[in-house]
Amino acid sequence: MSTTEQQLAADAWRRADGRPLLLLLDFDGTLAEFQADPAAVYLSPARRAILERLRQRSTMGVVSGRRLDDVRRRVSFDDIIVAGLHGLEIAMPGEPGFVHPDLAGAIDVITSAGRRLRESTQSLPGVFVEDKGASVALHFREADTEHQRKAIDTFADVTQPSVERGLVRVMRGSNVLELLPNIDWNKGSAVRWIAERISQRSGAPFILYIGDDVTDQDALDFVEAAGGLAIAASDRVSAAVRVEGPAGVERFLSAL
Repeated sequence: MSTTEQQLAADAWRRADGRPLLLLLDFDGTLAEFQADPAAVYLSPARRAILERLRQRSTMGVVSGRRLDDVRRRVSFDDIIVAGLHGLEIAMPGEPGFVHPDLAGAIDVITSAGRRLRESTQSLPGVFVEDKGASVALHFREADTEHQRKAIDTFADVTQPSVERGLVRVMRGSNVLELLPNIDWNKGSAVRWIAERISQRSGAPFILYIGDDVTDQDALDFVEAAGGLAIAASDRVSAAVRVEGPAGVERFLSAL
């Protein structure tokens, strides 16, 4: 473990200054390494053990683009905060869950787009469609440059009409394009919602957020503006502090 990570952990506790710690983390690319098949991504036993210890000293949650139930299954914790679909659905232990009221309206459009994407990209090697029910993601991490370009062009052809009508929006990630309901809500909105609930229960928390992809930028920005500690886990996002990938996240969490 590097001195830098130990110093960063010590600084986090110093800045918390006795306030309750709200520790929120992205999943893919932050708590777990990316895999060609998203279904193969799970929290490792070593990282789960670290989080188990941290759970005794903080209020902990995972904020992911995956569906809520999918995230919960992969982290294997029943009593932590889990936000799915970039915060459009949130579960907090001991409290009523949150589902954004506008979520249902775009599902038919997204389902239709997902069906067309599967039909149009099934012949492209290394490209596949992940259907999350309320969103559709086109993955091309394992495709070569030519097929990545074709996948991106196909995604635009299929989704552009609905995007232009304002029914859905596109979220770009690391080798993935995701079609989401066009709702003015993001991971930053979700972190704010969670922090407000924690404040009502146990006082204003010190927020620590770690994320690696462009979908995390709103959360990182919100946390920095709120006086918390925002940590970027890759160069795809910007924050005042950075660690290197899931391995760096693991070392920091162990120090914390």
